[in-house]
Amino acid sequence: MDTHKLYLRTTLVLLFAAALLFGASETLWASDAKVPGGDEKIALKSQARNGKMVFETEDGAYRWWFDSRIQMDGAWFFENKNDMSNSFVLRRVTFALKAQLARDWEAEVDVDFGERVYPEANLDARDMWIKYSVPNTGLSFMAGNFKEPFGMERLNSSRLLTFLERSAPTNAFALGRRIGVAGRYYNKYGQLTLAAMGHELGSRIDKGQRDDGMSGNLRLTAAPINQHGKNLHVGFAFSSKNPETLPDLAENTIEIRARTENYIFDPKQLHTGDIKDVNYYTRYGYELMGIKGPFYFQGEAFTTDIFRWYDKPEVNLRGAYATVAWTVTGETRYYYIDEGEVGPIEKPRQDWGALEVAARFSYTDLNDLGAGVKGGSSKQIMLGVNYYPNNNIKLMLNYSIVDLDQYATRKGNLFGDDDHSFVQMRVQASL
Repeated sequence: MDTHKLYLRTTLVLLFAAALLFGASETLWASDAKVPGGDEKIALKSQARNGKMVFETEDGAYRWWFDSRIQMDGAWFFENKNDMSNSFVLRRVTFALKAQLARDWEAEVDVDFGERVYPEANLDARDMWIKYSVPNTGLSFMAGNFKEPFGMERLNSSRLLTFLERSAPTNAFALGRRIGVAGRYYNKYGQLTLAAMGHELGSRIDKGQRDDGMSGNLRLTAAPINQHGKNLHVGFAFSSKNPETLPDLAENTIEIRARTENYIFDPKQLHTGDIKDVNYYTRYGYELMGIKGPFYFQGEAFTTDIFRWYDKPEVNLRGAYATVAWTVTGETRYYYIDEGEVGPIEKPRQDWGALEVAARFSYTDLNDLGAGVKGGSSKQIMLGVNYYPNNNIKLMLNYSIVDLDQYATRKGNLFGDDDHSFVQMRVQASL
């Protein structure tokens, strides 16, 4: 179906549903038969909590809240060998409804109306999951569409990123959302997550009698120091995965690729091309993070080992990044031990807001010349300034220098050894 027609139809359906909801609101209140399940009614209280609209019952058993955001980005490139696109884009326009149901159950529906690259539809289903937490145990189970437990930077929400985009090695090796099931246990020392993940939502095709590409995932994190404003986090992640069945790749074929930490210029210069006859591949992730008052650092290292049929050589790829940040106005960050993730900075202490400066270095190597893989390598420096007028608004400015090798050609479609730099900015509202 044509992308624009799909987007138009989706928009019309949503508008029609909204019109029915508002037009029939008095009828819904007047006739309980419109809401299945009898005549039970529980009063709700509402409040703005940390900048979010929250509706909750008096006993806290039921809670609904919205978590939406708008991100408008722009980028300007100082080109070298390849032409690059200077432009603006609506990076994300998300709408999420989150709920706690009968105290022990949770659910989320999250969609993104941000711009995609044609012919992809401008509608992306993100988090769509149901979760049950066993009372008084620290144990929970989740099913649906959610991020695989791999990569601390990938797991962090896009509204909390220190820079506009995640690092190139994160983009290459941490896959993001997939359909699957997971179980997690946490206590005051850390957390352990196990998951079985399937395909990426929207990539399902008729596979005949073939199995879906599945992965088994493990993520273990610990926080030997865990006080507000003083945290130390270490983590390890592992994944073993079969090749996915995709419409644009042959059977038992994978490709690994990454942007150079910007979204405006879409072609991924780091690109292995087709790696064929893959039996399975394993990924390892190593995490280190620390917070001390207004200072924050985070780093990860990744390796991927690809095992192939017919005595073809094993492929080994790797990457790493390190981030340091300083909140000039003195605010610290939150840390959530139950998820092993970093949260937002505190509410600005100054009437005019909070100011943060940051730097990141990343290294990505998608070359294994002995195995015949020439995906390119990059060394990249990213500098950033973030301004928080309040809890809901964030203004971001980045400058980056990119060093690419001769194999970073997007499967031979671009010039290699294309060292360049760029400036990018974001205006973000979190609703």
